[in-house]
Amino acid sequence: MHDSPRYRYNAADCLVAAKEARQPYYRKLRLSMAASWLSLAQQHDAMHIMLGRRDTAERRILVGR
Repeated sequence: MHDSPRYRYNAADCLVAAKEARQPYYRKLRLSMAASWLSLAQQHDAMHIMLGRRDTAERRILVGR
């Protein structure tokens, strides 16, 4: 399951909430949460790519290519 689109959606939600926040504390909190969601999405994408490459390499070894 590829969750990074969901993480990016959560980040966008946080950005909207930050824009609507009236108090600076909550604005900063929401911006921090958005950054965390984006970081998680990037980590998930990187792991997905890395595991995909590993699976491809293992298949090549198994079939002798």
